[in-house]
Amino acid sequence: MTFVDIGKALDISDATVYNRVKRLTEMGVIKKFTIEVDDAAVGKRTHGFILVNVKPGAVKEVSRQFCEIERVSEVHEVHGSEDLIVKIAAKNLSMLRPVILKVRRIPDVVDTEFIPIFKTWKS
Repeated sequence: MTFVDIGKALDISDATVYNRVKRLTEMGVIKKFTIEVDDAAVGKRTHGFILVNVKPGAVKEVSRQFCEIERVSEVHEVHGSEDLIVKIAAKNLSMLRPVILKVRRIPDVVDTEFIPIFKTWKS
């Protein structure tokens, strides 16, 4: 959506929208601007979560390693029965298998569980 579109919707000028967005960015209220890619359009039709337990004190290092894996889209540190929740995506399940095996080979990873996503109701 452009500043012109926003201005029309709010019945204000696009310059006003620009100035307000600029001010909010400078104040730190707006941290970043981003795009949302349609994974299916780029061939990533299969998604899943890997629940991960790591050795004590290894969360930061293991998380850093996950961030370097191409098919990993999200890495979350959590408090519960698992230490990390990692989201992965690929064209199909057979393309996710090497990612899961790579995760299991990380030295400080103790245990993993893969949960495939069948349908996303809200993202």
